[in-house]
Amino acid sequence: MNDISGVAEAIKSFKSFIISSHVSPEGDAIGSQLALALSLMKMGKEVRIIDTDPVPEFLRFLPGVELIAKGESIEHTADALIVVDCEPARTGIKGLASAPVKKIINIDHHVTNPKTADIWWVDPEASAAGEMVYDLLVLMGAPIDSDIATNLYTCIFTDTGSFRYTNTDEAALLKASKLISYGVKTWEIAENIYETKSFGRMKLLGLVLSTLEISGDGRLAWVSITEDFYRQTGTSAADTDGFINYPRAVKGVEVAVLFREQGDRVKISFRSKGRVDVSGLASSLGGGGHPNASGVVFAGDMERARAYVLPKVAELVKSVLG
Repeated sequence: MNDISGVAEAIKSFKSFIISSHVSPEGDAIGSQLALALSLMKMGKEVRIIDTDPVPEFLRFLPGVELIAKGESIEHTADALIVVDCEPARTGIKGLASAPVKKIINIDHHVTNPKTADIWWVDPEASAAGEMVYDLLVLMGAPIDSDIATNLYTCIFTDTGSFRYTNTDEAALLKASKLISYGVKTWEIAENIYETKSFGRMKLLGLVLSTLEISGDGRLAWVSITEDFYRQTGTSAADTDGFINYPRAVKGVEVAVLFREQGDRVKISFRSKGRVDVSGLASSLGGGGHPNASGVVFAGDMERARAYVLPKVAELVKSVLG
């Protein structure tokens, strides 16, 4: 079922929910979960939020963030599991097939979503999952207050790159404007997200930028993050959010790649400036995402990951741009 009304009807009929999102959650994932949870709780529903990874420090100012619990499995029964901003498999939660829930509801805006949930609504035209949650709450006549609006505004604000990316369309701006009318303090959100960084994160950024490399034609740039960098700076993977925007910002670069060491695997993120669709490449490697922002987890070490993936990215850029 790919329909907002079907999701709305299911939510209205159920009493208890567990909400989750993808590993390494960012602004859209966290904001969508919190906004939905806070509104459902105001409707008298029972709600829990479970994520496999912690909330990044710079997002801990969001209203209701204390509701998010860290866990790798679902221990409580519920009428439904709602997965936002990703397909259910990307939550990292173990044993989803046998989870003690009646239905899995999926709300996502990634074009690569396989639409495998019991009830799903996938809209690749939406700028953010938070935009979809806003539409859902309006359709249901669900409560929206300043806290809920702050979370939803953060979704749109972060997933459009503070209204700089190509997904910044009329709908995104109109909804952001409407959310502001609920009392959202836009400057406080911007300050927390872009102007409040820990000393360790800034040191980590320095180490990451020291790895910056660029292809011979200047259209591909990449950076690498090792787990040793975290040990040196007292940081974690949660502190790397947004780092891929630095190689992407290099003049002449069309696609940026970030390689992040994660145990015996490497998480790889792709970012395009708009002319090259990277979602197909990510899907071919077992990942997914948007045309301009996708990713995949590679089984192997950093050296193998770079040696295998970079030629494929370069080939994609050449095939599109010549």
